[in-house]
Amino acid sequence: MALSHAFSGELHSTKVAAIFDDDARAREVARRLRLELALGHGQVRVIHPRDPVPGRKLEPEVSGIRRTLVRSHLTMGVGGALIGAALFVLLRVTGVTMIVSSVTISLLVLMFYGAVSGLLIGGLVGLRPDHDAYVHTVLSEVRHGRAAVVVHARNGEERDRADAMLSAAGATTVTTL
Repeated sequence: MALSHAFSGELHSTKVAAIFDDDARAREVARRLRLELALGHGQVRVIHPRDPVPGRKLEPEVSGIRRTLVRSHLTMGVGGALIGAALFVLLRVTGVTMIVSSVTISLLVLMFYGAVSGLLIGGLVGLRPDHDAYVHTVLSEVRHGRAAVVVHARNGEERDRADAMLSAAGATTVTTL
């Protein structure tokens, strides 16, 4: 399981998009995907050049994204503080003079830096940098008059099957983790 999926608050945290030259072809492929892979209508969406809010179809789970951000920050922040405490114990057991001479301050400082580092990593995980290429590619192609089929998969296996079908249909695909 990818690190970002462990913190995900989204129901469909992995995605695949395919670019088509025309709207009709994109709608036909989307229909076939729903039938052959038993995907729900909300899981397979077509984005066309006239779509007023394409971003909503690309990332529809706004509250899930919020949950992902909170979950990743909390988990990584607490984990970082615990790593800081473990580092304190290790340094104290080995007899590092600075740690032994001011125990409380050393513990607090190491836990603080551990927590801050964890929060920064949690922010990176929560931002889902793997989605950048997916979002930018689709929006760019739609702006240039092409259509896109977007699949919001429940897991990596479902994403891989959708990716294979979309590639077999002759489309250029882009996926997230």
